[in-house]
Amino acid sequence: MKKIVTILIILIFIFGCTDKNPENKETPPVDPLEITPADSSDNLPDPKFGNYNLNGRAFNILVQPLGGYIVSDFEVFPELSGEPVNDAIQARNIAMEELYNCVITPIYSGTMITDARKDILAEGNAYDAIMPGLIDVSQLAGEGLLLDMYKIDTLYFDMPWWSAEACKNLSIMHRLYYTLGDLSIVDKNGMGALGFNKALITSYNLESPYQCVYNDTWTFDKFHSMCRGVNHDLNGDGIMDAEDQYGLCTDYLNAFGMVLASGEKLVSKDKEDIPYPSINNPRVIAVVDKTIQIYRDETAFGQTSIFGGHEQVNAPFMNNQILFRHTSMYRFSQVRNMESDFGFIPMPKFDEIQESYHASYSYGAPGVAIPITVSNHEETGAVIEALSYYGRLIVMPAYYEINLKTKITRDEDSPVMLDIIFSVASIDLGFVYNFGDMREMFTPFVVNNENTFPSRYAAIEPRILNEIEKLIDTFNSFS
Repeated sequence: MKKIVTILIILIFIFGCTDKNPENKETPPVDPLEITPADSSDNLPDPKFGNYNLNGRAFNILVQPLGGYIVSDFEVFPELSGEPVNDAIQARNIAMEELYNCVITPIYSGTMITDARKDILAEGNAYDAIMPGLIDVSQLAGEGLLLDMYKIDTLYFDMPWWSAEACKNLSIMHRLYYTLGDLSIVDKNGMGALGFNKALITSYNLESPYQCVYNDTWTFDKFHSMCRGVNHDLNGDGIMDAEDQYGLCTDYLNAFGMVLASGEKLVSKDKEDIPYPSINNPRVIAVVDKTIQIYRDETAFGQTSIFGGHEQVNAPFMNNQILFRHTSMYRFSQVRNMESDFGFIPMPKFDEIQESYHASYSYGAPGVAIPITVSNHEETGAVIEALSYYGRLIVMPAYYEINLKTKITRDEDSPVMLDIIFSVASIDLGFVYNFGDMREMFTPFVVNNENTFPSRYAAIEPRILNEIEKLIDTFNSFS
């Protein structure tokens, strides 16, 4: 009976939940890019389910507390709420109960690393899996408290419900202690996105950002040229403040996002899957130069602190005071009732020579991991694998096709842009481990309006190399 209910729920939210207004649709140009939709659940390969029975026990997952862009990945509501994502989560959990006779139980904690470490060191068994932010779960990996998931036979990381880029970039020495997959939508909500106000595009007679992407001319220079001159003292008081208009609104902290958008990596890996710093090259210096030009242009840029923070930027964006904003994907779900139309585009390329666009998961994205104290590795792996499969089959269509593409987007181009953004999403290992504080080195360049990258990198390179070497030595000690 539960399987029938699950199927009915899936059909209801896939085919029956939409509130898009078709009157505002635009005819998109021919898309020259070959993009595989990030949400596609059509023609999924068959999952490799095992013959496991958890006898109705709770499968405990330590997760982040709700707040900000952190939403519920596992909470089940007593009744169907009519909200597609919530109902999809319930449908997935019902499917899991049927498959392995277990109850998926989230345990929320604001001190996840402390709680996990304490339980593991005490050889407890409080958590079957944990999902801290990437920068936190990496600490536990470096302490030898997590299982190498590549050694668990019931996890199949070549399947599409796992992030291939995350697995490739987060492994070290061909070991994978944590990764990202479709058992969560929190990592998608936290992904950086660039939104634009179509009313301001029209009023300033600017080129369509969509067309720039289609024509492969969406670059740092093009982005800057569109933002330049949009800053305007609307109330005429001689002070640029929360009452005024801006070409781009984001944080100085997001200067690093421009580096990631250029395709440069803090850390790369050799053929032995050992990390090494790869950020020290002439192109990065040029990327920093362009970033400073944009972020310190008083005719183009305004910090989110002018308004109080990213959530507080929602109101001025809806009020046609901001042309472009760089923020998390979740923030755009908060402005779905905006009167003026808005759209999504990927972060620009550094130049037209750059082969592809780039997008990054947040370093706070939840990385799933398994404590070393878990006794039945294969059973635990099987549950996590099934959660990821059902996440792709059931939850992702609700989140991506209905919530993002149907409820939030306003035209036929934004869904194409979302496909591009999600198809190139990745994560930098140096972003996660922050060797030598390399992740923070870019903000001072825009704060001080000076590109001192060569000297700054030279100053921290010994620390970077030392911290990488220590991590490798630690991992070797686990063998």
